[in-house]
Amino acid sequence: MSQTTPPASASVRLARDRLARHGAPFLWSEAARRMAERLPLLRLSPELALDVGCAWGDGLALLRAQYPRARLLGAEPSAALAARARREQGGGWLRRLRAGGLTEVVQAELQAPPVEQGAAQLVWSNLALGWCPEPGTLFAAWNRVLRPDGVLMFTTFGPDTLRELRDPEAAALGAGAPQWPDMHDLGDLLVEQGFASPVMDMELLRLRWADADAALRELAQLGRPPHAAAWTGLRTPRQWRRLLDVLQARAAASPHGQVELSFELVYGHAFKPATSRAEAGVASIGLEQIGGRGRHRSPG
Repeated sequence: MSQTTPPASASVRLARDRLARHGAPFLWSEAARRMAERLPLLRLSPELALDVGCAWGDGLALLRAQYPRARLLGAEPSAALAARARREQGGGWLRRLRAGGLTEVVQAELQAPPVEQGAAQLVWSNLALGWCPEPGTLFAAWNRVLRPDGVLMFTTFGPDTLRELRDPEAAALGAGAPQWPDMHDLGDLLVEQGFASPVMDMELLRLRWADADAALRELAQLGRPPHAAAWTGLRTPRQWRRLLDVLQARAAASPHGQVELSFELVYGHAFKPATSRAEAGVASIGLEQIGGRGRHRSPG
């Protein structure tokens, strides 16, 4: 679908405002933690690292642990979530002095990071990509704020996420799941938007809950991106009750007796190439910048 205007920013802000009523869900925090484990592989010493869609601020704390002297800037569309992240990153002047670098949180759209072009050495984004119907829009914006040789690092969900809710029985009850893009398609989009040597990989997580109500309520805490790719939700209390019964019956028939849902967690990172020349659509890129960096490399 062609899109010449930004996504429904007001709807995104309102939907993410609702997330601030609760603490960060386990899956959100776990995705950030697993992505942070990969930071040492980048061998970066950024002056400025930008966390796009910083939500509750988990990523800012992880970035601070890895880069104690860097300036960290969290950008969050929701004023309520931004305020919560700001409080989490507080702690008084002594804590800030010991931390070394400055940490800020501002309200800003995902596709409009609040930094000058070419200012950041690292753009980090945890599970924010799905809040925009066209990932390429975000990749282009994030590329603009990166310095040459800067790095983009992000997580998102893949197409096998919530596959248990895609069968006809669940769909008939009003449940469903967004159609997240395949990681190979994301890798191709990164190249189209000017990134070099994208690295894409994934792991499948299966989370279990004691009952269906707990499972669906935690899903709600992850938020529903307000665009056409998102599920429409349940229609009536009767349908909700029926879906709970269906999931509970499946759990009872399983060996573990618990409700299990699948999440395909996709990791991506890519480099903004340092170009020596860019004219007539041609750019010169050093050989040291290409090759040998990923499990999946999209053709450039």
